[in-house]
Amino acid sequence: MKLSLISLALALSASTYTYAQSNILGAPSDNTEVETISVSGSRTMLSSQFVAGSISVIDEHQIQASGALTLTDLLRTIPSVNVSSSGPMGSLTELRFRGSESNHVLVMLDGVEINDLGQGGLIDLSHLMLANISRIEVLRGPQSALWGSAALAGVISITSKQATDSTQGHVRASYGNKDTSQLQGSLGGSSEQWRYSISASHLNTKGENIARSGDEADGYRNTSFYSKLAYTFSEHNRINANLRLLDYQNDFDTTDFSTGLLADADNVTNGEQLSLGINWHFSLPKSVWSQSLSVQYSEQENQNISDGEFSGSTKGQKLRTVYNHNFTLTRGHLNFGVEAIDERFAQAGPIVFGDPNQTQSNHSKSLITDTHQKLNNALSLNASARYDNNDEFDNATSYRVGLNYQFSDSVRSFISHGKAIKNPTFTERFGFFPGTFLGNNKLTPESSTSSEIGLNATISDYELQVSWYRAKLKNEILGFVFNADNGAFTAQNAELNSEREGLELQLSQTLLRWQWSISYAYLDASEAQTPELRRARHTGSAWFSYQASEVSRWYVQADYTGNRLDRFFPPFPATAQIISLDSYLLVSANYHRSIRQDIEVALRISNALDSDFEDVVGFSGESTRVIASIEYRF
Repeated sequence: MKLSLISLALALSASTYTYAQSNILGAPSDNTEVETISVSGSRTMLSSQFVAGSISVIDEHQIQASGALTLTDLLRTIPSVNVSSSGPMGSLTELRFRGSESNHVLVMLDGVEINDLGQGGLIDLSHLMLANISRIEVLRGPQSALWGSAALAGVISITSKQATDSTQGHVRASYGNKDTSQLQGSLGGSSEQWRYSISASHLNTKGENIARSGDEADGYRNTSFYSKLAYTFSEHNRINANLRLLDYQNDFDTTDFSTGLLADADNVTNGEQLSLGINWHFSLPKSVWSQSLSVQYSEQENQNISDGEFSGSTKGQKLRTVYNHNFTLTRGHLNFGVEAIDERFAQAGPIVFGDPNQTQSNHSKSLITDTHQKLNNALSLNASARYDNNDEFDNATSYRVGLNYQFSDSVRSFISHGKAIKNPTFTERFGFFPGTFLGNNKLTPESSTSSEIGLNATISDYELQVSWYRAKLKNEILGFVFNADNGAFTAQNAELNSEREGLELQLSQTLLRWQWSISYAYLDASEAQTPELRRARHTGSAWFSYQASEVSRWYVQADYTGNRLDRFFPPFPATAQIISLDSYLLVSANYHRSIRQDIEVALRISNALDSDFEDVVGFSGESTRVIASIEYRF
């Protein structure tokens, strides 16, 4: 990957989340309580019980027990997450929180934002493999006050494998149908002042046919590399760095304009991604004050090849600098920070009906503050605010305030209200290929206000989470509107508001050899009183992990997605049609067995019932996949 910038970056220190292990396979222990620390609910690490919002955590035990290959496989277990996959592994995969748009969710990996500016600021989840991941935190609700424009509907914070106190590592090889193979490995260790971890994986699959017709398989290749390095100068002065490199290639089809559906084609996307950061934290002995400095860099580049010829590319770059001051108070904390963001976008393509080549930029400066305060023994306050000064748009403020009330050690409730914003994307402002999609430089940022109330209760071994929310989106950017004046499509702000309302339920238990969780979400999302597309009214999930013996473990997961609406474009001159996509159930299972203390084998079946489904009209979902693995630990 050609880098136009190598930058130092500091992300707020990510927590090392540990899970009690009672035997070789890491079964949950009912004798050890593990406090969940949120790294996305505040600019300072904070116990999740003090975050006035809905947080879900996928821990290392669930990741390993599931045997899942991609992040998407496990995100389906989170309430109010709608997944839209345009085919099998490697195909564009978007997600929506609580009826939001796919570019309203900010994704951070080891504290560095990895949303793709070249694809409208969304995150393509298909390229996020779980081979190198140890923890996933999902925080739903408006988070722009803490994390900026992309976090209008929520945040996903991903933590890669952490360094260990002693030198440890593993090598894992997998093979399955569709000629799928994966090789992964990791190594980590520490000394008196140094800590390090390195992990890498390579996956290759011939894939399967995406289109309803034809028989051409669409393959996929993914190579990823992660590294972390930390150095402790003293108890009050430390620095750490993280780096992620990704190289991928996926096949994709084209549209048959005689049917409006997909047709086999010799099309390939080559992509490269980089995220880089260095974290520095400094405090004074016996002082309530500490400071941190952050300069984060991410880059995503996509190049499309059609029938052997270059057909277009995009490249997005983001440089974020944050200088934060934290004050530890008697009953909480207070943060003040300044942030500067430099975004750059480049698009290239052959000149046919017009010149698509362009480079654009956007710059902003922000003031950020957040606090957590215990008002008394039962009541605590969360509050955050941001002021944005942007080169292209009006100055804007976003905020979030919430209260937590602890009825007892096992029951708490929260209520929160917030406002978040999302700036127009480069494509919406400056257009795509001339004659196809024209930009609109008069767009204004989207604005969302949201309220939420929730209850968390631990009764015996059961944990219950219930939340209700309502959100209103103003100035929604409609990304595909026909302009009769010039005969092309463009983007424009909606005149009417979009309304989202929903209910989330989750019940889980950890007991002896069992760990299980079930969830359900109801969503009512409408745009100008018309149901929103690709949002299921009903979704649900259930998974359980069972430690059958000291050397064997089972994991089963079932995910339900209800009926959704989607837009179909039939052959010209017919107009677009709104059609219904059928509901579906995906069932996956995984079996682990330890051959000896350092060798483990596993067998995973994804979509075990071979359900025939579509998340996007005309794009067939992935059929049954079977993967066998062997792992050696040292």
